[in-house]
Amino acid sequence: MTLWPCLPARCGSGEDPSIEERPLPAGRGEEGSVPTSPRPILALPGPQATLYGELIQASLHHLEAGSQALLWVRPLLLREGSQVWKLRATPDLLWPAAGFVPAYAEEILPLLEQARDPGPHEPSARQRLQGFLRQLWQG
Repeated sequence: MTLWPCLPARCGSGEDPSIEERPLPAGRGEEGSVPTSPRPILALPGPQATLYGELIQASLHHLEAGSQALLWVRPLLLREGSQVWKLRATPDLLWPAAGFVPAYAEEILPLLEQARDPGPHEPSARQRLQGFLRQLWQG
């Protein structure tokens, strides 16, 4: 039995908030934790691509020290224009929460069908993820 990650569906007023206006899902259970299954899917939009990943855990203890919260995220997909790359073979990330937004089922389910592994003469999934993160960090 496969458990699908938590993907909120768009519903309600019919208005679709921009990706930057979506609030992060609240953690449940102990402070900063997220249920083990299903896990929320988050999007991290960049200047030329968007990263999609599973939220594993939010680290809120950094907030007490005055710095921003960190998220432990397991990368799933990277959308670059019309290309969608599988990132399952890449390492997990510990990244600042700023910029992450929830991903809706309507946007990620079609991407799962389009996603592919990089070919032998293309940059690897790890190289693509590193390039994306480098752009975000320098941006």
